[in-house]
Amino acid sequence: MKKLISIFTALIILTVSVAAPLSAFAKDKNNDEGIYIVSDEVYADAYMLINLDDENYPVIAQKNKDKKMYPASLTKIATAMVLINNVKDLKATTKVSKSAIDVLANTYAQVAGLEVGETVSIQTLLDLIMVHSACDACTVAAEFVGGTIPEFVKLMNNWAKSLGCTGTNFVNCDGLHDDNHYTTPSDMAIMALEALKNETFVKACTKKSVEFHDMTLIHTNFMLDPHHLSYYYEYAEGIKTGSTSQAGYCVITKASKDGYNYLAVVMGSPIKKLNGIDTKCSFIDAATLFDWAFDSLKYSVVVKGNDVVCEIPVEDGKDADSVQLGSDKDITALVPASLDASAVMIKPVDPPETLNAPILKGEKICEADVYYANKIVATVDLCAMQTVELSTFLKIVNAVKSFLSNKFVLAAVLILIILLIIYIIAFASKLKKAKKRSIEKRRRREQLDEQMNREYQQQQRNRRGGRDDYLPPPRR
Repeated sequence: MKKLISIFTALIILTVSVAAPLSAFAKDKNNDEGIYIVSDEVYADAYMLINLDDENYPVIAQKNKDKKMYPASLTKIATAMVLINNVKDLKATTKVSKSAIDVLANTYAQVAGLEVGETVSIQTLLDLIMVHSACDACTVAAEFVGGTIPEFVKLMNNWAKSLGCTGTNFVNCDGLHDDNHYTTPSDMAIMALEALKNETFVKACTKKSVEFHDMTLIHTNFMLDPHHLSYYYEYAEGIKTGSTSQAGYCVITKASKDGYNYLAVVMGSPIKKLNGIDTKCSFIDAATLFDWAFDSLKYSVVVKGNDVVCEIPVEDGKDADSVQLGSDKDITALVPASLDASAVMIKPVDPPETLNAPILKGEKICEADVYYANKIVATVDLCAMQTVELSTFLKIVNAVKSFLSNKFVLAAVLILIILLIIYIIAFASKLKKAKKRSIEKRRRREQLDEQMNREYQQQQRNRRGGRDDYLPPPRR
């Protein structure tokens, strides 16, 4: 019987462990599209417009952001960052080697006119790279940091990979065309956003000009130059341009107006005759993206604090069987200036089916996505809007009910009842057999006593010579 009980106990433990609730919720919010569609014409083969005022850097609008493309001199963003990350003192100097100049021979690359044997500071090289897009400054810097240009390029690729860039492969430090030198707009955006976190990079890339060899070299981003009337954009700042016949015209630049800040990544723009003038459309496209955003979008409240978003049932709650969820503050998002509040939808993300008391007011329960025009424009934390205390009595009652209603437990109880019935039957059978054995044993004892009594009396008669008138003494 002890063995039976041990088996049953092990069965119960296994049943409860299997029946224990498991939960693992995850949602991939990777969005391959921008939030909005630009209403104005953009000529570029690919572009991205990124909101810099949101720490998650959402893509406001995009086209072909993951397309494999040639970066041209946008490459120099990576060149500059590897240089900055590997040189402690930008005042340090280096001599221009013959190999650094010869590697550019017959390439028609843009250069600053560095001369073999010339001593130049690393700060000067950085300014020439970012302002004038000087390829000779790139090769000199590469040899200073990497020893050789190929070793420096390895550092560039390692840096890009460390940021999560999976569509990029650099084979040079200057961006001159090579079929195996490629990237994507989204990778270039990642690199630019990382670079903008570095004060040294920002200082270099936003300079409108640099003095070198008695020359004033202006920034290749003509959006910064008031003298380029077709391209000048008063709100633009930095960062880098690039162009080859294979890459088209490219620019990565940022703009700020009325407290709004955007980053534009434009790649593969053509030259078009606009107003009778051959125009580099990369600058026009960037300005179009900025103007569209500044004119069409604004931050507006899409979720009001303390507004009820949903209600979740609560178990074991004292004086409450549900709790209301909402945001504990107003949530703003970048939405069209002509916001239609009725078009805003709030959808909880994986909300729990039930909650267990106690629950404190302000406690985060889950998240909710805020939709506008079927696009996620914000994500908000949903918090409990009131405190729900624990009812110990209900907790005990519900625990018992839950335990007993579990199908595994019911199966275990059924097994227990069957085992008990088997045990009772076996025990009753055992008692019956024991009683029968006891009766049989008593009957045999009485028969034996009777037989012994007869034998004794016979022995007494034999002693009296066969007389049977002898009476034995009475028993006491």
